[in-house]
Amino acid sequence: MPLYELGLILSPDLDSAERDAFVGELRALLGSQGANVVKEDVWGKRTLAYEIKHKREGFYLFWQFEGPGSTITPLEYRLRLSDQVLRFLTVNLDQELRRKRKFDVLRAQRKARPKPAAETAARVPGGEA
Repeated sequence: MPLYELGLILSPDLDSAERDAFVGELRALLGSQGANVVKEDVWGKRTLAYEIKHKREGFYLFWQFEGPGSTITPLEYRLRLSDQVLRFLTVNLDQELRRKRKFDVLRAQRKARPKPAAETAARVPGGEA
């Protein structure tokens, strides 16, 4: 199953009980879709770079979860409709990691490629110019 990351910014006006109830609903939704949370990272209340819905602060929460691709649509639908969510972003980490590995291989190949003789001679002091 693919690995996804979900970043949430929740309203700072929620008390901890309301926030826990909402997060519990999201966990239940993920569980019903066949996904499971692998890692949870709670940053807490932070100042936003700019106002969102007239709020200057937000409660940051990040999850990494594994699940089928069909999980994303109902999850994002629920987040879009919720007044408690200021912003969210879901990223498919498998695609990002694949892209990173591909570029790492290309960089390694470029580094390992021998330089042409004319280019190296021009760089050496006292070489042909």
